[in-house]
Amino acid sequence: MISISDIKVGIIALEDGKHEFEAVQSLVMCGVARDNIEVRHVPSAAKATLMTLFFAEYTEVDCVYIAISEGLDAVRERLAELELQCRMPIGTAQRGLDDITDIIKMVQVQSDMVAKAEMEQRGTTNFKLN
Repeated sequence: MISISDIKVGIIALEDGKHEFEAVQSLVMCGVARDNIEVRHVPSAAKATLMTLFFAEYTEVDCVYIAISEGLDAVRERLAELELQCRMPIGTAQRGLDDITDIIKMVQVQSDMVAKAEMEQRGTTNFKLN
């Protein structure tokens, strides 16, 4: 299982940084290493989906937390689609600490499932009948 301190989190915040500090502090309190938190700013909540996609494509983050509490209703459906498309948990400040703990748990579940699948694959590919 991946250790919480090893989980890499991308935070999306508005340029004013209004909820950025609280998001970083909450993640650190949960056990995420500060060095594993990457913050990017967007001009509006509407751009959170695009920045989420950028995180998925151009970084090694395991999950994304959108530290924006208002204005996400218009993009909520797209965020749900991105979560499935990118296979990466996405949380928002609308649920606060609950979403932070949820995305951390989901990264751990995903990590466990990947590790188990790799072990099973190694077990079948290393065994040959000759």
